[in-house]
Amino acid sequence: MTTALMALALLALGYTLGRLRPLHRALDWANWQSYRTARPAGLRYAAMFALLSAENLTWLAAHPAQGWHAWKHRNDPPPPRSPAVRINDRPGPR
Repeated sequence: MTTALMALALLALGYTLGRLRPLHRALDWANWQSYRTARPAGLRYAAMFALLSAENLTWLAAHPAQGWHAWKHRNDPPPPRSPAVRINDRPGPR
């Protein structure tokens, strides 16, 4: 009986966490804090920095090859632009 009750409690907890998505909401909050006009200070800045750092480190741990490629090409110049379009101003046959 206790095993079934424990499984039901874990299922309810997983469902609740899946619906509330607390980590996703916290990361959204941290991203929006970095776009505010007034920079956050004190504990708000520390919380924002910790959340965004954890997100970046988790991404780098999950995708090491893409992270290394991005690090190698972080200061590459933009690709050259294509030549301008030429427009002939000659009247065509009518």
